[in-house]
Amino acid sequence: MVASGKQSADPHRPSEILETLKRLGFGVAIAVPDSWLGEILVRIEHEPTMRLVRATHEEEALAIACGTRLGGVRTAMFVQNAGLLSMGAGMVSLAQRYQFPLLMLVSYRGTIEDPVFYHTPKGRVTEPVLRGLGVAHARADRARPIGPQVERAATYAEEACCPFALLLSQEDVQW
Repeated sequence: MVASGKQSADPHRPSEILETLKRLGFGVAIAVPDSWLGEILVRIEHEPTMRLVRATHEEEALAIACGTRLGGVRTAMFVQNAGLLSMGAGMVSLAQRYQFPLLMLVSYRGTIEDPVFYHTPKGRVTEPVLRGLGVAHARADRARPIGPQVERAATYAEEACCPFALLLSQEDVQW
């Protein structure tokens, strides 16, 4: 709510993510649609500097992302944590083995902030599974601007030549 003619100083986090990806030169976003990701994907689809590729499942998204990256295009993936959990084999035998620097922006369902109870089991195992697979990851800090966090995650992926998963809350990605 705006009081006495002042506008909120809080930036719109999904807009910040999109602006950061554009500024960093990401040319492709590979996505498996999720209710939280819906509108940000529509915005990417209308962004002239980026191409959105919708995949039918997460391992397919991972293969496409590795292929576009192999072709020299900076690539981001948008998936839900449930799908990230199903990418284990592809993550280990493709993305990590061949050192693809991929930025994975992951809607982190099943946390205490998520009101949908049936997501709880996948929220409980997401970070332990990522650790078990050796996937570099971080949970976005809601108290800090999201743009620099996305930039640090992308830089880590590039410099370490590996996939990096940034786990995002609903307010980070839902338009």
